[in-house]
Amino acid sequence: MARLQDFAPFSVMVYDQTRTMHASRAEIWPWMLQLGKGRGGWYCPASWEKWMPQSWRATRSVNPAWQDLKPGDRVDDYGFSVEDYFDVVAISSEEVLIYRSDRYGARFTWTLMLHELDTDADGTPRTLVHLRFRGQIAATGIRKWVVVNGGGFLDWIFTYPMLLGMQERAERPHVQ
Repeated sequence: MARLQDFAPFSVMVYDQTRTMHASRAEIWPWMLQLGKGRGGWYCPASWEKWMPQSWRATRSVNPAWQDLKPGDRVDDYGFSVEDYFDVVAISSEEVLIYRSDRYGARFTWTLMLHELDTDADGTPRTLVHLRFRGQIAATGIRKWVVVNGGGFLDWIFTYPMLLGMQERAERPHVQ
């Protein structure tokens, strides 16, 4: 498998988000595979989704039709144009999923990684979900500075609720 930096070398934007979930990689992986517009959606917690229009709410079940993701597949993204998409460039079963996209003068990758941790005292599996955004931007000067420095905050705004929603869905078998 290629190295992560091979897909977006010399990135000036690198943003990491992590969340520990009380679920195994095998329980989280199906939720990761079905992310995207026209698929499972972009997850949010139920407490947030109740305020959203029905059409914006993400699925609450694993759909077998969305589980066969492979390099070369295109996953639509919500955005301002039909050019908002992710192309799958690499996938390693139950471990790593790498998307690439070119939009708004930027080339970036979005990598989703699962790292199994020790179990809880009660034997519940724990997995670290790690999202990494790596991007290049053509802008220069103040515009580049604003995008690079504001990008981390924007990345957090979009990935934090998604991680919470994924956690809520993946941990469901372990909730008492």
